[in-house]
Amino acid sequence: MKISFRRIQTKILLSFLLLIALAGIIGGIAFLYQGSINRYQAYKDDLNELRHLMAQIDVLQKDFIVVDARDEVFMSSGKSKNITAIEVNVRDSKKLLERLKENPATKEFNLAQRIENLTKAREKYNRLFELLRKKVRERGFKSYGMEGRMRDYVHFLEKVDIDNELVLQLRRHEKDFFLRKDLEYKNKLHSTADKLKRKIVDSRLDSKQKETFLEYVNDYEKMFDLIVEIEKEIGLDSKKGLRGELAKIYEEINKEVQSLFEVISFYVEGLILRARLIVIAALVIMLIIGGFFAVYFSFSISRPIIVLDRVAKSVVKGLRSQDEFLDRVTTDDEVGDLAKNFKIMLQKLRTSIQEAELKNEQLQEFIKQEKQRSWENEGFAVFGEILKNNNDNIVKQSYEIITELTKRTNSVQGGLFIVNDYNKEEEPYLELTAAYAYDRQKYLKKRINFGEGLIGETWREGDTKLITDIPEDYTFIKSGTGILKPTVILIVPIKTDEKIEGVLELAAMQVYEPYVIDFVERLSRRIAINIAAVKANEKNIKLLEEAKDFNKQIEEKEMELQRRIREYDAWMQEFEAKLNSVAEESSVFQMVLSRIYDGVIITDEKFTILKVNSYILRKFRYKRSQLEGNSVDVLVETDYKNIIDLKDRKLIPYNKVLNKRTTGKIIDPFGNKTLVQMSAGKLEVERKIFYIFLFNEVSQEDVALFNKGDSFLSQN
Repeated sequence: MKISFRRIQTKILLSFLLLIALAGIIGGIAFLYQGSINRYQAYKDDLNELRHLMAQIDVLQKDFIVVDARDEVFMSSGKSKNITAIEVNVRDSKKLLERLKENPATKEFNLAQRIENLTKAREKYNRLFELLRKKVRERGFKSYGMEGRMRDYVHFLEKVDIDNELVLQLRRHEKDFFLRKDLEYKNKLHSTADKLKRKIVDSRLDSKQKETFLEYVNDYEKMFDLIVEIEKEIGLDSKKGLRGELAKIYEEINKEVQSLFEVISFYVEGLILRARLIVIAALVIMLIIGGFFAVYFSFSISRPIIVLDRVAKSVVKGLRSQDEFLDRVTTDDEVGDLAKNFKIMLQKLRTSIQEAELKNEQLQEFIKQEKQRSWENEGFAVFGEILKNNNDNIVKQSYEIITELTKRTNSVQGGLFIVNDYNKEEEPYLELTAAYAYDRQKYLKKRINFGEGLIGETWREGDTKLITDIPEDYTFIKSGTGILKPTVILIVPIKTDEKIEGVLELAAMQVYEPYVIDFVERLSRRIAINIAAVKANEKNIKLLEEAKDFNKQIEEKEMELQRRIREYDAWMQEFEAKLNSVAEESSVFQMVLSRIYDGVIITDEKFTILKVNSYILRKFRYKRSQLEGNSVDVLVETDYKNIIDLKDRKLIPYNKVLNKRTTGKIIDPFGNKTLVQMSAGKLEVERKIFYIFLFNEVSQEDVALFNKGDSFLSQN
């Protein structure tokens, strides 16, 4: 078929082919640009996820310092929830960095070195955190690590009757340092330790005892100094030591990720702008060509061309319902084909513009989310400072918390209730510690029992309540102009993993956004941890006061024991004179039984039991055959320091005097032990050597006092 370029059909066909080519170019360019935009967007998503993971690692690292450093499970096993979560996030961040490194965009924008720097910074962060974890565990807590060994030393010193006040001062300086991380308490502790050493040197103890006690004081000082050095390495605050280095590396990683994010965002925005310019330019070219052909063929083409001309002109005003006009062109010729193809072109153009608008909406949504995250991070930083301050004054800190939280959440009023469980004889209740309403602090008193009202229900159930249908009888704080009734109430429990420490109540005139509620819930956990720490501090102060009362009781009891010892000494002198004159074992036995001692044990020179009195058989449920003929160790457990040298089985040479006493225990056949006061001595009868052990059972009052002392020592 011969083509004639003079025919209108051919000219229109060629012109329409030209328009189709332009549309194809636009579609191809749009497709290429869209592919690049999607690839860069995926790169941005990976960067954003990396930033989120590092933020989680940083928060978990801080929670590790606050929680795990005082967790006995971590100290014994080296594992905890925070460490497990950090390890998972570290693996995920490593995979993300590897994926970013392999992404073509990294090579395209010459970002390989920066991704490598991020990888090294993350690895350095991991190494420092691993070192931090080892240091924290090496430092220990309570009975673990260095702190455990240090407490063993000081517990030994607490049992020594030298100067209990100086020992308590040592403990006080030690605890003050752990609470405040102030090196001034290190100097105070050494000063107090020097006083205690001088006290030991000036005491009437023998040289061996002095040497032992001084060695324990020196070991205690050395262990405390080692703990101080480890605390310095860990960081006395968040800006020093390993904690400071971790924070610095985290900031560097965050800035680098933000910089990369901005670079990719810049390229994405540039691509979108170029794509729009190309589409607009192509549309302009198409409109110009269409107008030219419309004018050119206006005299040779009938009404369908006029319709197409109107449709083309309407495109300039916006893509609306041009399909109705194009459907009117029903001719089966070149003009009809042109109308159909033009309709297809308009549909593709609409689709491209809709996709571009959809991407723009997604970008706006991302910006909104970033703004919310920034608001949350700023809020946590502000409340972090508040929680660090005034941690010895819960009321003042509560006012700062509720004031800042009410303002930050755009609430009109707020209240902070704390569980009052100090009185063990009274049921716990919620006490309004701080209230804030209408830009003023409110000084109110309010008590809520368990399960009482909406706040009491939240305490009982432990779940957040968002109330929009507020009961009519619900009480509100009055403002200067009257009562402004809020439209929504948010009640959040202040809880840790173990218990609920209080409840937060906020009221506003507008509905709270979900991210605001999430922020308040996450903040309430930090507040709960802080409240628990403050309560623990108050409990320690109370224990110190009880310790003073306990020492006073010990002194009074010691004076009473000294009086009883003097009475026993007078009788023993008289008894010694009579005992030496007795020649028969039975006479000695009967004479001792008639005196004040409950139990009597007589052994030969090899400490084999020869006789025991009926009190021992009756009281401790022994048969005589179970004791006589066996070593005295079967029945008696005592400190032989002032009685018998266990190694040589010889009596310390005190001749026949029975006035050396020590505390011991009598063991029954079932392994139970009874606390007794013992005396022992050597007796020679007809050139035979006998050893006599005499004891009295300690009174119930003495046992209670000893038990109270053991309980107090275990708490400290």
